[in-house]
Amino acid sequence: MIEMQNQVLTFTQIKAQYPDQWVLIGNPVLDDSFVGSIVSKLRAGVVLLSGADRKELGQKANEARQGFEEIACVYTGEIPKNRKFWL
Repeated sequence: MIEMQNQVLTFTQIKAQYPDQWVLIGNPVLDDSFVGSIVSKLRAGVVLLSGADRKELGQKANEARQGFEEIACVYTGEIPKNRKFWL
């Protein structure tokens, strides 16, 4: 698990710096389209945590999100089409 600094990055930069990882993003900037997944709408944000284990990221999210009004958790790799995630 990697803890990050408070620097705003574009989603393209986030994907390049944290490939195939779960990333917790503070104050995500989304486009204003109504439909679509969070990943397709995400434009930028502050990387709070990243890691390969989504469950571990979720356990540390409350502490990491202090000072941020909103957060988003996204995967920067390709998710297989037949993969299902339990929320």
